[in-house]
Amino acid sequence: MSQRPPSARSASTPTASSSSRPPATPFEHGQKNVWTDVIDANKAAAKERGDAGRPDAVLFVVGSKGCGKTTLVNRLLYPDKTETPKPTEGMEYNYARRTHATNIDRKDVAHVWEIAGSRQFADEVTEQDNVFLGARQVTTAVVCICVDLAKPTEAMRTAEYWLGRIHARCEKTFEKLSVRGSRLPEQLRKRSERVFSANAPDGSHPDTSIRHSGVTVCIVATKHDATRRTDPERMKVLTRALRYLAHVNAAGLFFLGGFGKDSSSSSSSSMSSADAPADEYLGEMRSQFNQFRSYLNHLIFVGADRRFPARLPTQLDHLRPVLCPIGGDRFSSIGAPKGADGDGDVLRAWRDIVRRMFPDDASGGRTWVGAGFRGGDVSSGTSSGTSPDLSKYPEREVDATARTRVAELAAFLKSQAMLRAGGGERGGGSRPRSAAVR
Repeated sequence: MSQRPPSARSASTPTASSSSRPPATPFEHGQKNVWTDVIDANKAAAKERGDAGRPDAVLFVVGSKGCGKTTLVNRLLYPDKTETPKPTEGMEYNYARRTHATNIDRKDVAHVWEIAGSRQFADEVTEQDNVFLGARQVTTAVVCICVDLAKPTEAMRTAEYWLGRIHARCEKTFEKLSVRGSRLPEQLRKRSERVFSANAPDGSHPDTSIRHSGVTVCIVATKHDATRRTDPERMKVLTRALRYLAHVNAAGLFFLGGFGKDSSSSSSSSMSSADAPADEYLGEMRSQFNQFRSYLNHLIFVGADRRFPARLPTQLDHLRPVLCPIGGDRFSSIGAPKGADGDGDVLRAWRDIVRRMFPDDASGGRTWVGAGFRGGDVSSGTSSGTSPDLSKYPEREVDATARTRVAELAAFLKSQAMLRAGGGERGGGSRPRSAAVR
């Protein structure tokens, strides 16, 4: 057992009486017996093997509803499993095992917890130190925050919410450990700083205004294939906003996609000549996922403080899926929106510009897909059932033509209504002038 901190000892208790008190357990500090000899021998043997008794790893997979958490867990545990899983309600437990790197007789275990459900449920779960990032978990914990790229504004909100919950939970856990005299909080924060600086050429990262929670965090942006028809400038804004949010919180950022059964057919049907072939895109996404899976296995079973043996190239181009390990980005590369001064202003500016670029779902069933709004009433002269829902079949040229035809129909109906009202005795059969959408 660890020695109690000096601050916890009673100053009024005489030294003689404390030394005369019989030990409460055979493992009390200062005791020497057969049990303490066994513990010391096991620690020495583990140190010789390069294993200092690392506890079981813990992986938390969190995020908004329907963003692909269960699919991600299934692909991590069973890479060849492609069937669509059932939605998770509440918390779901899985585990993973692999042979220890230096001891073939030992199996390393990782406990995988998926947290789903409402925001209220997430608030309650993350307040329980025996469930989420407690003292027994923070040493080996890895948190994957899943966000949905098909819902850009919600993606930013989800990532910010869970980063806030992680920092708050770690602060409470570290406070309890510090009261007990533990140096673990300081060690974990220093470890986070070393991991963050590991990707720098000289081992010293140029960015210093970073929030280190003390645990390993990765932001996993799913459904990248849903953004392939998004306007490049808007995708650039979303990518840079997520990069800034991940970087300022010492988190990795990975864009994944192509998990759906029909991803290959939908990708090929929504392709233009400027896009890569569907097979090439899906091949790139499979390679991206394999790299992420290897990196995550290293974080879980080996630890972020150990160097990743494989080569993990950093990919920050907004036209391709982002792959950025912890500390692999730079503020100078991300940039900042105009008018942002301090760190808080920069994050607020990115949040505001994403909200403007990708407005929330408005009334009338309109949703943001590709280059504009689709669904619901297209114009005041048409009913909600006149325009078909084209959100499932994104085609830029077809959509532009459809909007033109809808506008022409609205102009025609308006002209016919005016003629029926009595203004069309002369030239009633003439065609209305086309009202092109500009």
